[in-house]
Amino acid sequence: MIGSQAERHLLGAVTLDPKQLRMVDGLVSGADFQDERLGRIFDGINAMSAEGSPIDQITVQNMWPEFGIIGIPSTDVFEWADASIHINASSEYARSVRDAAGRRGLNNTARWILDGAQNHSFPPMDVATRGVALLDEIRESRSSNDMVAKSLAEILEGSDSYDWIIPGLLERQDRVIITGAEGAGKTTWARQLVVLSAAGIHPTTFQRIDPVSVLVIDAENTERQWRRAVRWTSAEAKRWGTADPALSVHVVAGRRLDITQGSHLADIHRLVDLHKPDVLYIGPLYKLVAKAITNDDDASPLIVALDSLRERGLALIMEAHAGKAADSHGQRNLAPRGSAALMGWPEFGIGLQTTDDKNLVNVIKWRGDRDERDWPKAMYRGGDWPWTPTQRV
Repeated sequence: MIGSQAERHLLGAVTLDPKQLRMVDGLVSGADFQDERLGRIFDGINAMSAEGSPIDQITVQNMWPEFGIIGIPSTDVFEWADASIHINASSEYARSVRDAAGRRGLNNTARWILDGAQNHSFPPMDVATRGVALLDEIRESRSSNDMVAKSLAEILEGSDSYDWIIPGLLERQDRVIITGAEGAGKTTWARQLVVLSAAGIHPTTFQRIDPVSVLVIDAENTERQWRRAVRWTSAEAKRWGTADPALSVHVVAGRRLDITQGSHLADIHRLVDLHKPDVLYIGPLYKLVAKAITNDDDASPLIVALDSLRERGLALIMEAHAGKAADSHGQRNLAPRGSAALMGWPEFGIGLQTTDDKNLVNVIKWRGDRDERDWPKAMYRGGDWPWTPTQRV
């Protein structure tokens, strides 16, 4: 087999869609490829792009002699672009190629240090010094060179204006985690947030807003449950809003995922590229990973995966189960169960706290807001919509 699967898929993605070269710029170079021939092809495609030359399977293959490529069957370039390729997952393929190169470098360095330590003709400090130099080379070669420090003066020249998705409530790249006891109504409220905003209705003030595009990744509830739960709300929102939410909300329902796996995360990135949502409603968090979230080490890869989606310029609305413990006042602690890292990560942590009145919940902030927003203080079931904000606490 020629090269790794990630190397072949990366070449297939950029050959099918040369615009993907912009998505992987700085992430990987030809030197990162295990198969040097594929690395030369990748560098050659980048050179062709810089010259403004057309890029397709035939054109790239015709350039092989100029790239110095021998020993690769001519049919391979078509196999690289087979049906298993997700074009918009090119950045994931690039990271896989880059990570594999880093591991090879670490393994080679570890073997060199071990051999040097066992060879008594080499002073141990010389081995240590050379080992540190090799590790520095690996670290530098893995740098994407896309982290640039700005002066404070440059930052202050920027605009303070908000990039609202839902005015006063949700800005692009915001992260909101909604928690609550079982049956408290957090899923109903989250659905109200996305369905009304998709119809052009502010989900808490019920004023007209620009309609919002929404992608839902529901790893718990089925399509049947979605139909039963939002049919009425969707119809009413269409009636009173300016857009039909049934056309601007796209749903993947009833499929448990592990978004720390490249394939599952790549699928979600593909859907983001396809539907271009302003809001991604995803969760519950405990069903987005293969095992329970019991500590920060469990939460870390989940947070990294979710942040890779947030970087696409959308806002994240997520659900999580609250812990079982009570606070000093005897109320249930509404922070997400399993990891302290999840408490400090989002911009907003919102908990629905049940009261003696089964139709009333208090909206509790289980973490301090990073910015001032108009979240309601309490809500009651009913009114014109499933949940209606109230100042009554």
